Amino acid sequence: MPIEPAEKAPSVYQPLGADAPVPKRQQRVANRGRAARKSILQPLTSRVQGASSPHRTVRLAMYGVLVVIAMLLWAQAWRSDHAEAVRQADAEIIQVATEQGALMAHMGTLAMTRMAPGLDAGEQYRALAEVLAQAQSKAWRLEALLRAQADMENQAPEAVAQSVHAWKQNRERLWARAQAVLAQRGVEDTAALLDASQTFLRDLGVTQQTNQSLVHAVQRAANQRSEAAQRRIRIQVGGAMVLLLVLAFAVVEPTAARVRTQHRALSRQALRLKRLALVAERSSNAVLLADANRTVVWVNEAFVQLMGYGPEHAVGRRLSNLLQASSVEPQDFAVFVAAARQGRGLKQEVKILAANDARRWALVDLQPILDDAGMQSGWVLIASDLTEARAQQQMLALAVEGAGLGTWQWDIQTGRLQCNARMLEVLGYQGRELQMTSAFWNERIHPDDLGAWIDSANAHLANAALPHRMSIRVRHGSGRWVWLMLAGKVVDWSQDGRPLHMAGVAMDVQAQKAMEQQLRMAARTDVLTQLPNRSVVLDSIRAAILRRHAHPGYHFAVLFLDFDRFKQVNDTLGHAVGDELLRQIAQRLQDGLRPGDSLIHSSDFSHVAARIGGDEFVILLDDIRGDLDAEVVAGRLLDVLAMPYAIGPHRVSSTVSIGIVTSAHAADDADSVLRDADIAMYEAKHTGRARYVMFEPSMRQQVNASASLENDLRQALHNQELFVVYQPLVDLRSGAFTGVEALLRWRHPVRGLVSPVEFIPVAEECGLIGALGQFVLQTACCAFAAMPVANEGGAEVTLAVNLSRAQLRQPGLVDEIRDAMRANGLVPQQLLLEVTESLAAQDAVVLATLHGIRALGVRLSLDDFGTGYSSLSCLHELPVSFVKVDRSFVSQAQTSDYHRVLIEATIRMAQTLGLGTVAEGIETTAQAQLMAQLGCDKGQGYLYSKPLEMPDLVAWVQARAVIRAASVASKM
Repeated sequence: MPIEPAEKAPSVYQPLGADAPVPKRQQRVANRGRAARKSILQPLTSRVQGASSPHRTVRLAMYGVLVVIAMLLWAQAWRSDHAEAVRQADAEIIQVATEQGALMAHMGTLAMTRMAPGLDAGEQYRALAEVLAQAQSKAWRLEALLRAQADMENQAPEAVAQSVHAWKQNRERLWARAQAVLAQRGVEDTAALLDASQTFLRDLGVTQQTNQSLVHAVQRAANQRSEAAQRRIRIQVGGAMVLLLVLAFAVVEPTAARVRTQHRALSRQALRLKRLALVAERSSNAVLLADANRTVVWVNEAFVQLMGYGPEHAVGRRLSNLLQASSVEPQDFAVFVAAARQGRGLKQEVKILAANDARRWALVDLQPILDDAGMQSGWVLIASDLTEARAQQQMLALAVEGAGLGTWQWDIQTGRLQCNARMLEVLGYQGRELQMTSAFWNERIHPDDLGAWIDSANAHLANAALPHRMSIRVRHGSGRWVWLMLAGKVVDWSQDGRPLHMAGVAMDVQAQKAMEQQLRMAARTDVLTQLPNRSVVLDSIRAAILRRHAHPGYHFAVLFLDFDRFKQVNDTLGHAVGDELLRQIAQRLQDGLRPGDSLIHSSDFSHVAARIGGDEFVILLDDIRGDLDAEVVAGRLLDVLAMPYAIGPHRVSSTVSIGIVTSAHAADDADSVLRDADIAMYEAKHTGRARYVMFEPSMRQQVNASASLENDLRQALHNQELFVVYQPLVDLRSGAFTGVEALLRWRHPVRGLVSPVEFIPVAEECGLIGALGQFVLQTACCAFAAMPVANEGGAEVTLAVNLSRAQLRQPGLVDEIRDAMRANGLVPQQLLLEVTESLAAQDAVVLATLHGIRALGVRLSLDDFGTGYSSLSCLHELPVSFVKVDRSFVSQAQTSDYHRVLIEATIRMAQTLGLGTVAEGIETTAQAQLMAQLGCDKGQGYLYSKPLEMPDLVAWVQARAVIRAASVASKM
């Protein structure tokens, strides 16, 4: 119903507060609030009231069942009454017929006594006449009863009818005979009287028989009717039971089920109503109910909190007055009035005035309440407080403006797109009037990003839980592409769940994308050399492998470069020099490669040269003709990279070892290809450095074997598979025993004795050489201290132990040596430590460690002298006491003048410096004699003894002492 115009408001409006007086009329209306609220809630309970129709059906069905049962009972009662009446009639007929039979018998007696002499005939005739009159009366009574019974039964049984008919005929004849007898009264004719009496008596007998037959027929008919009645009763009872069962299953049970169903439905509906009432009562939204006369009948607690006054100030007031009293803007009030007059609902944001003079924003939803007939029975008003939401929106708008974010709104139905000024500025359309649509927007998205943008939008429209956020390229007003980060969300839906509006923000991420591009380039570029890094070269190798599979005629090669002795340069001249060396190497790589195999930048994956760490570089040669091309490039790089490098005041020389994997032997993954190239590079180092080696599959097997050997060697340290043997040293002039050299051996549980030539290089590569050297030092010192023979003939006996680079670079090596001697009771003069000339000559840290060892009093021996390139120039700088001549020189001294001259020069130089000399690898007496002639002090080799375990060594020393003693004795 339309809202009536509000009463004229006073010139000054005073809000209703808690202390304001309540008009009496409002109190009266408030007292009727409960009844009015019930009327308003009528449409809400229409479903419950609508359940009365099923109840009426149930009642009618039950009444029908009761009526049928009543009719069955009435029919049974009527039949019972009728049967009883018939039974009584039968009994009366039988009684009357029996009485008549008795009268007939009496009449016969009277007839016979009348003829007896001595009796008063007159008295006999009177008695006969009386009995005849009684018999006739009984007969008429019997005939009336028979007629009445026939009327009750509609038709008498045939046997009864025949008996009645015979009875009537005989009765009439009997009565005629009785009249004839009575007519003889006063007649003295005895014969006639006798004849009449005999005739009467004869007919009387017949009549008595027919009377008896009638009684029997009536009795049989009564019995038959009784049996029939009993059968009918049983049939009726059975039929009634069947009918009751049919009614129970067809009507009562469905009715009961329907009642149960409706009861459950009513219970659920009642529960929903209770919940609805609780929701309305406890809702955070203000709820107001008005009746059909637009009078407020109920408000909830949220309404009190929103407006600031209690329900007594609202209940009983007209809805229009209440809206006007809330200071709703006139234009908004007019809109509500117009909607109410048209009988339609309205939802609109309005500003209201609460009791505390506070202005609040509310979303008011006014809807009519319709009954089952579609007639308006009241109004419901729901108001949501938007004050805080509006404040948050304002703060958000300020934050968006402060953050420089562009905002956009999309009308999904019309396709219209609205943007704020910042959004237009980002797009380069500031100051322009644009009719933006979704089609206009899609035309300006980069083609590579459009599909993903549309898919993301469609996915969000289908499921709002999925985010719609992504960075895309958009055509700027100037024609260039700019990166924007856009995020949006559906903010409005239709009643059937279709999305109507989407809103979101846009951020200019052009600078961020540029930074990301720089970071991506940095992530793929080596900072020091500006060459591509490992990830780039791996990507390039993967691309080459895929191309090889697709095109069998395509060939490529991977070159793995590692610079020889770069670590020494880095350690001796400093990291700054090492870094500059790497930069110059990178420049030479770029200059040394020709256009056909040239170094390409990281953005081009056809040809790539990269630094993958330390002094290791990788070159991918793309689309070569065959293996020969790779060898040619590798040879040219060997020459280019071997030339000296000028770094400040230093001139540094560094060769390179190159491993090559060609597509003919390339694995199917980039990591394996790089691993195989690394294997070939190590093979180049092992075979002399400054060269290249082509990878072969057998090398991989060797590496696998080395890896297996490494694992076994690690276990050997813990499983006590390692042991030390000792090779004697002999004075070349006297032949006296002067000491031993401790050598490491490995007894593998499966392989047996493993040669040091096999496991020592593996230990050096995997870093176990330091632990092995420490084991040898500790074990040898302990065993040497326990030797029963410490010297022979006054000669000093020494223990020689080899030191590795790892041990020499260990900071605590000097203390470890000191502790080993103290623990085993050795004096420094008994210990001789051997180092290779390459370690001693080029490493400043190692040189400092050697001086520390020499300061303990322990002597040092320079092993493998003559094999290094700086032996002569550095010998005077080393704190050594002995020089060992390498076995390669000793073995060729007899056949090669060159080697003999080198040995002689070495011995003379050592003598000049005051150093002792030891020749190793002496296997023949001629070699021993030559070394002695050249002036060498000591010798060792298989000529004297192979390396022995300590018990065998002791036995050897004792046996040699016996032999020498015998030799001396023989000379004496």
